[in-house]
Amino acid sequence: MQLRDFDVNLLVTMEAVWSTRNVSHAARTLNLAQSTISAALNRLRQALDDELFTWSGTEMVPTPLAEQIMPDVTQLLNGVRTVLTKSRGQLDTVERRLVIATADYVVALIGAGLLNRAASEAPQLSFDFVEMRPQFVNRATRPDIDLFIFPANALRTSGMERVTLYEDSYVCIGAEDNAALYPGMSADEFLALRHVGYSALPRVAYNHEMILWDELGKSTNLRLTMGNYLIFARIVAASSAVAILPKRLASTLIGEWKLKWIEPPLPTPSIEICAMWRPDQEKDVALVWLRDALIDITSDQHEAAFAPAIRPKTEPLVNPAPPG
Repeated sequence: MQLRDFDVNLLVTMEAVWSTRNVSHAARTLNLAQSTISAALNRLRQALDDELFTWSGTEMVPTPLAEQIMPDVTQLLNGVRTVLTKSRGQLDTVERRLVIATADYVVALIGAGLLNRAASEAPQLSFDFVEMRPQFVNRATRPDIDLFIFPANALRTSGMERVTLYEDSYVCIGAEDNAALYPGMSADEFLALRHVGYSALPRVAYNHEMILWDELGKSTNLRLTMGNYLIFARIVAASSAVAILPKRLASTLIGEWKLKWIEPPLPTPSIEICAMWRPDQEKDVALVWLRDALIDITSDQHEAAFAPAIRPKTEPLVNPAPPG
C-alpha cells in the first residue's frame, strides 16, 4: 500500500479504540456513530493485515502489532495536531482529550483550577484523569498517558522529562476525639495504632509515605489499604484508625470532617510533586499549555486564589496533651 492510498483518519480511530478499549466509547469520544467506528476499524485491519484489537468479552485487547505500532501512531498524530495548531496560530482551536495519571487527591487539588483556566484559554481541551499505577511508569512509552503527576522519588524513572509543581509534607490524621493520637506521642505508640494506608497494588503495602520507616526497620499496624486517599477521612473520622496524608490534602479535609492531625513521630519523606512526560511530547502545543497551567495553579504566587482548596481558614485542632 502506498501512502497516497492510506486514510490517516483511520489512525484517529485506532487511537480512540486504544484509549477506551471499547468501540462504543471510542464512538462517543469522536462524536461518531458506533457503526462508523466499526467500519473504520475494519478498513484499518484490512490495510495493515492484522486484527489490531480482539474482543475479550469485556474490552478490546490490542494485538502484538497494535502494541508495537501504537507509540508511532501517537507520535504521528501529535505531529499532525501540532502542524494544524501552528498553522492556525490559536491554542483555542486545539481539540484534544488529555490523559493524566495521578493520585485522586491531586485531582481534587488541581481540578477546579485546571477547568477554569482551560475554559478561558483552551476551551476545546478536556481531561481524563486515571489512577496512577507503578506499571504505567515502567511502561512509560504507553501512548495513552499524556502526563504523569506523582512524587519525584516515589518511583524510579528514566528517560522522562520533568518539572516540579509543588512541595508538600506528610501528616497523620485521626478523629477529633481520638485520644490515642496526640502530639509528642512515642514512635512505638504511633506504630501500634490501627493504620489506614495507601497502596496501588493489592496485598502489597507499597507507598511513598512509609518508605523511610521500612529503611529503619519499622512497620505500622496497617489494617486497611486502598488506592484512594480521599476516602481516608471518612474512615478515620468514624473509627479509631489513623492515616498518613499529604498536608495539603489534610488541610482541606479538616473543615469537612471532625478530624485533627499531628506530625508523625517518625521521619517521613518530603513530597516533591512533579509532572513527567515522554521526550517526544516536549513540543506538543496542548501539553506545553497543560504543564504551564499546572505550574501556575500550584505555585506559591497563586496559592491565595486557591486557598479553599489547599488550606483551612483556621489552624486544625490537636490534643494539647497526652491522654491521662
